[in-house]
Amino acid sequence: MLIKTISLILLAASSTLACEPDCRRGVAKNFAYFYAPVIQDSVDNLHSQLSKAIVKVAVPSVITDQIDKTELLDDIEESIDTSLNTFVAMATSQSKLAEGFYQVTFNEELPYKGDCNHPARLTRTMPPPGESWTMDECNKMDYRCGNPPSICYFLQDVKARCVGRMRRQLTEYASFDNGALVKSLVRDTRKSIYSTFGNNGIGKLSENNQVELYIAKLVSATIRTLDIWVAEDVTQLCEKPSQKELCNSWDEQIKLEILKWP
Repeated sequence: MLIKTISLILLAASSTLACEPDCRRGVAKNFAYFYAPVIQDSVDNLHSQLSKAIVKVAVPSVITDQIDKTELLDDIEESIDTSLNTFVAMATSQSKLAEGFYQVTFNEELPYKGDCNHPARLTRTMPPPGESWTMDECNKMDYRCGNPPSICYFLQDVKARCVGRMRRQLTEYASFDNGALVKSLVRDTRKSIYSTFGNNGIGKLSENNQVELYIAKLVSATIRTLDIWVAEDVTQLCEKPSQKELCNSWDEQIKLEILKWP
């Protein structure tokens, strides 16, 4: 009985050695590194769409009688650029992107956790210090459990989870109700217009009803553009032909990165 108990303790210990918290966090960061350019590409598309939408909103004469229309639009364009750059930095940060990948891979439905010894597929519980798991071990670990070879074997499943998480996060950021992206674009556009007025000595123009109506139309155009972006771009993330290389050219590379974790 004592021998059996010791054996069970050793088995439990060996199964928990595979992808502990540092490993899981590291794997999530690996995926975030490779998917960050996809978010940048999608936001670049949004930038183009916003730039086109803004210039279609008629600038009232109460403004153009005081300053050049080009200066106003150039300043708004600069504010959009700043807002989107700040947004990308936030959306691709470890606390957002890598954390989202960590949760969807290791903590949510069908997590990559648990015993990797029953049934046995590999001849060792982890590589010696300084060595990686092998591609042969990746190819053998054909059921979901908690070690890096299993994550490597089911790479396409993990990638699908990550893409799904990116889509959900970007959709939430662009949500009219409480989206961080909506808030920053609306805030920075308004600040840009007021700043342009101030730089030209016409700050009181910000109190004009026609100016407020113009800003309201800009806000509506921004929200409408974000809705289109979500519907046509975000929901198709990594399915668009133009993103094929960004999303799929690094499979073998990330497998090697995953297998470096003990």
